Amino acid sequence: MAINGQVGYTTNLSDQNGSSVLSFEELGHGSANNYLPNRKGKFLIADINITSSVASASITTGFSQSNILDIDFIAIKPQNDGDELAVRFYESGVEESAAVYDRAYRSHDTSNSLGWQHSSNDNEIPLSTNVGNATGEMYSGMMTLFNHNNSSMYTTSFSKGNVLNSAGTQVTWYIAGELPQSSQVDGIKLFFSTGNIESGKIKIYGYA
Repeated sequence: MAINGQVGYTTNLSDQNGSSVLSFEELGHGSANNYLPNRKGKFLIADINITSSVASASITTGFSQSNILDIDFIAIKPQNDGDELAVRFYESGVEESAAVYDRAYRSHDTSNSLGWQHSSNDNEIPLSTNVGNATGEMYSGMMTLFNHNNSSMYTTSFSKGNVLNSAGTQVTWYIAGELPQSSQVDGIKLFFSTGNIESGKIKIYGYA
């Protein structure tokens, strides 16, 4: 009989008769066997719900909780039809808006048209260059950040998302980004290039 709390893994604990009387040495094996009290995984850091028009959305807390972050952008809708959606990073609480970002992106739409662009001196990392604002038109996607907590390394990102653009066409975007500066990134700013964010949600998750 397996010990209570075991989750889908074999065990090296000797107490298999269900008595649950374990030695200190056996208790120490629980972590290696993925027992419930020792399991670690994905956790929520921030949850932002945009219900009225705002110029931008910034999150500058909680980034030190994890070395890898997943940032979900859900149903982000622009004020201006066909606007570009982009992200900037904060370094020690200061927004980096200079032309220092490296980024490359590829797009693929439902008519099988491909787009490609790259730059080594952009002042932002784009998520989509054309987000529609008619009924049902919006952007949803995810960005993963790496090395943002390590001030001796560059912060890199990978993004993927889907958008209904100003023509009502569905487009898939893949974006690689980098802030090529040895600094600690402790926040993000989401914004459109010419107008406000009308609505949407942002969720940030970390890993332990």
